[in-house]
Amino acid sequence: MKNKDYREIQLTSSQLVFIFLGILILGVVIFLLGVSVGKKQAQIIRGSELPAQAKLDQAKDKEILPSTKPKDAIGKELASHQKMSAKTPKEPPKAGKKELFYIQVGAFNNREPASAFAEEFKKKGYPALVLDPFPSDRKTVFRVRIGGYETKEKAEEVNSRLKSESKRKRDYFIVKN
Repeated sequence: MKNKDYREIQLTSSQLVFIFLGILILGVVIFLLGVSVGKKQAQIIRGSELPAQAKLDQAKDKEILPSTKPKDAIGKELASHQKMSAKTPKEPPKAGKKELFYIQVGAFNNREPASAFAEEFKKKGYPALVLDPFPSDRKTVFRVRIGGYETKEKAEEVNSRLKSESKRKRDYFIVKN
């Protein structure tokens, strides 16, 4: 080999230590910035979910629909869900139970296809809603759910009806709210 073709970098041990420390400090700074941005995002998401959840709880307690349209998207979906459940006959509520059962029929990365999928079920007469991504989600997932059933048996009955109506095998499952 000729000297012109081959170059070698020689570093002293103190230079290697400074380079290593610089990379380590840079990594720590980037990590801390990511943590602070994540905390801020979680606070923003929690702040936007609380008013919508409070309106839903208030409407469920009074068994009336909200008189004004909610401003955020999840509020609109919850209001449409309440309208659909008001049209369907309800079983008498059992004392002490506030948990409802839903059938999750899909999960999408974008709101538009999730809303379109939910509309298909609404046209068939099912109370469908689209949930915004949860703060704990690693990826953005819009969940499409049917129901608001007071008993698991009712949800299982609707789930079996949905599966029998479908031409292909479906992986719908029941979740408790």
